[in-house]
Amino acid sequence: MTTKPSERIVVFVTPAQKLAISQTADTLGISVSELMRRAVLNFNATSEQIKVAGIVDRLRAPRTPDPLNAALKSVALKAAAREARDAAANATRRAAQARSTPPNAASAEEIEPEASQEDGGDASLTDGTRSGH
Repeated sequence: MTTKPSERIVVFVTPAQKLAISQTADTLGISVSELMRRAVLNFNATSEQIKVAGIVDRLRAPRTPDPLNAALKSVALKAAAREARDAAANATRRAAQARSTPPNAASAEEIEPEASQEDGGDASLTDGTRSGH
């Protein structure tokens, strides 16, 4: 089964080369296109080489950006910026608390749980009274 040629390849030649190619095709009784096809195929361009050339062309072709990948990168960048901003704010807050608290003084939060455990009762979270468990 023969496939009719449907693709065009433009080859630039000098006027003298064109005349020589045309005369060769006339002498052989074939068209210039057929002469060029036969010349290329006889030049050892096998179908495997043509397949490889196609693969190489696809690998070298510039890739269009993947919209999903771009969206995910954008979300990741925004999340990283938000996390960095929150971490910086937390660090600033901790530094301010450390400056305002004397180094050996314990906070009320540290003292109250110890006292409630010594008495054997649970401190209420709402009104400071003890529950009777």
